[in-house]
Amino acid sequence: RYWGLMGSNYCKNLVLDSCIFSRFDAHMGVANATIRNSTLGHQGINAIGSGTFLVENSTINGRSLINLRSDYGSTWQGEFIIRNCTFVPAGGRSVTANLIGGSYSGQHNFGYTCYMPEKIIIENLRINDSNHPADYRGPAIFANINPKMTDDSYREEFPYVITREVILRNVTTASGKPLRLSDNLFMFRNVKVVADQTTMYEEKGLQGK
Repeated sequence: RYWGLMGSNYCKNLVLDSCIFSRFDAHMGVANATIRNSTLGHQGINAIGSGTFLVENSTINGRSLINLRSDYGSTWQGEFIIRNCTFVPAGGRSVTANLIGGSYSGQHNFGYTCYMPEKIIIENLRINDSNHPADYRGPAIFANINPKMTDDSYREEFPYVITREVILRNVTTASGKPLRLSDNLFMFRNVKVVADQTTMYEEKGLQGK
C-alpha cells in the first residue's frame, strides 16, 4: 500500500491510471487531464482548467460526476469526455444526482472569462441512483449553478459561457428515472442535447425561448 499527495496547480497533460483515491482536485487550473481505470471516493472530481478532460473505465463516488470548482469561477474551456464509467452519487447516499456541478453568480470578477465545457460527450455511463429521495425526478445533466438566473431580468456583470452541446450514448440509471437537463431550465435553455435510443432522456426545456 502506498500513500501519496499531489499538488496540481498549473499542471498539464496529467494521466492517472489504475488509481484508488479520494479525489481529483485541480486548484489553479489543469490543461488536459485523463483519469482511467480508477476509483474516486466521496470527494469525486473537482476541476477547473482547459483542453480535454477524459474520464474512462472508472467509478466516481462524488456528489457530482464532475464538479467545477466555484472558488475559481467554475471554469473549463474545452471538452469533457466520459466513457465506460459508473457514477455512484454521494457514494450511495440518498441525494438528487447531478452530472456536472458548480456555482457561478456572474457578479464576481475572477480576472478571466469563465466557461463551461463547450462540448460534453458521455458514452456508456451507468448511474447507480437506486437510493434516492422520495421526490426524486431523475438525475440532471447540470446542477442549478445559478439559482437566481430564472429569466431575462437577471443580469450577469461577468457573463458565464454556457455549454453548447451534450451528446449522450447509452446512459442508464438504476432508478429507472430518465436523465433531465437541469432544475434550472432557463439557464441551460440553449444547450443542444443529442441522446441516442438507449438513453432515457426527458426532453423538456426552453430551447429557443
